[in-house]
Amino acid sequence: MDFPLLTDPELLVVASGVGAEQRALDVRRAAIAGELAVRPEMVQLAGFNRPAVMLAELWGITVAEAGRLVEVGEATRARIAIDGSMLPARFEQVAGALPTIGVDKSAIVVRELGRANCTFDARVEGEQVLVERAPGFTVTDFGVLARQVRDRLDQDGAMPRDTRQHQNRLLKFNSLPDGMTKLVWEMTPLTAGLVRAGIDAIVSSDLRKAREEKVEEERTFEQLRADAAERVFRNAATCGHAGGELPSITLVIRMTREELLTGAGFASIDGITETISATTARHLAADADFIPMVLDGHSMPLNYGHPRRLFSRHQKLAYITRDDGCGWAGCSSPPAYGEAHHLQWWSQGGKTDLANGVMLCAFHHHRIHHDGWEIEIRDHVPYVIPPPWVDPNRTPRRGGRVQLDSAA
Repeated sequence: MDFPLLTDPELLVVASGVGAEQRALDVRRAAIAGELAVRPEMVQLAGFNRPAVMLAELWGITVAEAGRLVEVGEATRARIAIDGSMLPARFEQVAGALPTIGVDKSAIVVRELGRANCTFDARVEGEQVLVERAPGFTVTDFGVLARQVRDRLDQDGAMPRDTRQHQNRLLKFNSLPDGMTKLVWEMTPLTAGLVRAGIDAIVSSDLRKAREEKVEEERTFEQLRADAAERVFRNAATCGHAGGELPSITLVIRMTREELLTGAGFASIDGITETISATTARHLAADADFIPMVLDGHSMPLNYGHPRRLFSRHQKLAYITRDDGCGWAGCSSPPAYGEAHHLQWWSQGGKTDLANGVMLCAFHHHRIHHDGWEIEIRDHVPYVIPPPWVDPNRTPRRGGRVQLDSAA
């Protein structure tokens, strides 16, 4: 096929078709990988210590990708009982849905439900929930949803996981051949939330300053974060004077009032995909300033702002609570990079209240204003509607925060 001769809509159709072909091929690859998983002697005779390494060499893929294929293949493979009868796969529903949801989402289901300490029936119920909802999510967002299901099923709660993670924390300095130093920092979700919130606040401030001064920012996001981290440590080393004034940091931790009072359950940190125990979150309350927010039964903000041109800080925090940073479908920009956008533009009579806004990163904010995309709110969830040249059917794409109770 001569791709340069295709129109934009034709190229999008071809790309979609190739995706379906890839999923069909992945079903076969997973089946082969699953069979190799139960034939270790064959793998060793072929000169490999494990199936993932063998498949990585045979298929020219990474060991990590091959590992996911082995994990899914073994979990979705029919089994043979001692008496020779056939038993269903450990994850029978994933096996049936594999051609539709793909290997990456299937691996997420197998991995997260495999970590839950629950009964077999509860795990099967969780598997059904995830398989049914998988098609409506990106791989990243689906991972968030799967962790929420795992937390609901986990009878031990988050405290044992918090303890294990705390024991596994580490920070290493590795000297590189070119004279640079590589920092390896494995941190708990809570530490990651604090570090990311601090660095993102500085990066957001730098980007906003560049826009206000109409200066083109030439640094990559990785370089911006590196410079931000250096500023933090310069301030720490000089009592906060030499590095300049740092932006204030807001770390948003989500939990119910009951979880706050009892310490039972889980809490989530904006910008971090892993949850922490409610008990760990309660420990933060002793040193934290609280910004109370009234939520409805769907965990959505109820307080509405007064009509004005710019959204207030509290309104933006409410949007972050609802939209999880940028509300665009599949966008992983952290909350600190978000900008409040009027769904009905201010210039066209739109009001500055929660019913008429959404958080967007700068890139997607530009798409809305210049490329014909639209956003509408359905049951407190933002849906992004592509222009006809991207999708002739203009099928809405689900965005916003991933929440199990409203993820249908």
